[in-house]
Amino acid sequence: MAPKKEEKKSVDPVEAKFQEEIKQLEQAKNDLQLEHTFVLDKFRQLKAENDRLRTEIDGFKTRLSSAADDYHDILEHRQEQIKAEENKLKGLQSHVEKLEGDIQRYQDEIKGLKDSNGQQAVKLDEAAQMLADKENLEEAVRRQHDLIEKQTEELRNIKKHLEERDTELSKANLAIEELTLKSAGATDLRILFDEPWLVQVSYARLKGDIPLDREFGCIASLALGKHLVLYGGASKVGGAVSEGVGREVAVLNVESGVWERPSSARTLAACHSHSAVVVGRTKLLVFGGVRGDGGPSSDVALLNTDTMKWITPQLKGSERPLPRSGHSSCCIRERVFMFGGVTADGVLLNDVWMYDQDSSQWNHISTFGTVPTPRTGAATTCTDDGRRLYVFGGNDGSRCLNDVHYLDLEKLTWSPVAVHMGQAPEPREAAAAHVTGKYLLISGGCSTMGRSLGDTRALDLYSPRWECLDEGAWANSLMWLKPRGAYTAFFGNRQFTVKPSMHEKLWELQITEWSLPEDIERLRANRRKDNGFSEKLELSDDAVCGVSSLELSWRPPTKNSDRIERYKLMIATGTGVVKDVYQGRENRFRVTGLKSNTEYIMCVKAIYDDGSFLWSESKAYRTLT
Repeated sequence: MAPKKEEKKSVDPVEAKFQEEIKQLEQAKNDLQLEHTFVLDKFRQLKAENDRLRTEIDGFKTRLSSAADDYHDILEHRQEQIKAEENKLKGLQSHVEKLEGDIQRYQDEIKGLKDSNGQQAVKLDEAAQMLADKENLEEAVRRQHDLIEKQTEELRNIKKHLEERDTELSKANLAIEELTLKSAGATDLRILFDEPWLVQVSYARLKGDIPLDREFGCIASLALGKHLVLYGGASKVGGAVSEGVGREVAVLNVESGVWERPSSARTLAACHSHSAVVVGRTKLLVFGGVRGDGGPSSDVALLNTDTMKWITPQLKGSERPLPRSGHSSCCIRERVFMFGGVTADGVLLNDVWMYDQDSSQWNHISTFGTVPTPRTGAATTCTDDGRRLYVFGGNDGSRCLNDVHYLDLEKLTWSPVAVHMGQAPEPREAAAAHVTGKYLLISGGCSTMGRSLGDTRALDLYSPRWECLDEGAWANSLMWLKPRGAYTAFFGNRQFTVKPSMHEKLWELQITEWSLPEDIERLRANRRKDNGFSEKLELSDDAVCGVSSLELSWRPPTKNSDRIERYKLMIATGTGVVKDVYQGRENRFRVTGLKSNTEYIMCVKAIYDDGSFLWSESKAYRTLT
């Protein structure tokens, strides 16, 4: 059987229509997408073009604004130039007007000058006549000048002659003044302590490099009273403090009356309120005081007056006195005793220290008894036998004192000296003190009221009693005296007083020498004709000299020889060092341990049972080689 043909499906027209529309829509969609892509590209191109145009427009606007500003500035500048040109034109017009006025004025002046030319011609004629008169006058003046020159030469010769006469007159006045001073000296026999005293006073005008007056300095006598040494202090010149005064050393030759101020002895720092004491014959030991602008010090310095060089000892031991000022010192052979003073804190002191020059060592002296009150500015001295140290006066911080104490250097005991007889000296500080024989001498100083004193008083130490040796009237007449000036020094039975002029120059020296009753008796004894009677203690010339030893003998005095308690033999070398080598009742002794071929100065002292003493004359002996 034949197969059946597949039946053709029937197509729905609506569906076909939808299919056709769908195809058309898809075609339209594709077309729209293409168109959208094209439009989008076109939009991008247009936007880029728009941005470029906007940028160009902005640049154009900027250039346009800048050009407008430039045109505006140019316009303003041109306007200013126009104004300046207008002002310049106005100035030129004013200048032209001024020039026209000047031209008119110059024309008037030219006219006036023409008028004055005639007058000047007349004056020129007159000037020619005056010139001739001037030449005549110059000739007259020249002759007068020659006459004046001649008279001037004559006056010059007269002036030279007058100057020579003035020089001679000055020398004559100086000689008259020196003779007047010498003639003012006197020798007087006075009754003091109910005994005769011979008082000799002499004066001298000083020369050379005269030092200035000063306060808080120290003056001392050395070389057996042949020289005075002045060191340190404070002085005002023209209201200002003179620092050079505190640094200098001034030396006075007592015999010639000439001052010297050796530059080699000047110290680096100024010094005042110190103590200075003679050690040996030619050395000055200075302790403490205020150095420079600082406070009190505790330095020790030694001046060799032979070389005028300072030496600083190398101190040994651990003991040292406190730094101080206003203290006082005295020397017993090679030992220096120092008392009192005030510290930098204002604490007053009353301690005692001893400095041994041989060992360069300080030792504090522990004392007992009635110790003097703490004070500054006290006067300290010692007896010739070195057994007692005396302290007088000073200032206890509220007032000046006039009490006397002594320290027994063997027992180290202080005792006051009760004085109930005689007129006690006025209380004072910064005085000078000295013991000669049995008398304590006090001179100068400053009173509680700040008045400078010039009197000299003596105290009999055996039967305490004050006597006045010199009223010191000279101090009242010199109103320019410094209250705490260093004016007085002692040696033996001589007192040296330097006096300042109103120009503050230490230009006058007064020497007062006392012959004590025992000295007068000794002078009388020397004049006796009885050769068998002798009051001298003499060293024998027939010494036995060895290489390292000397054997000496001495002849005692015939008077009161039974009262001699002991003898003391002393030896000194050329360096000035003095030592005790023997004490005893024998009148013969052998000194050993000496250097060969060396000269030694020997002296013996007889000490009586009442404490008095008698010295022999010094003699020189030389050991063998």
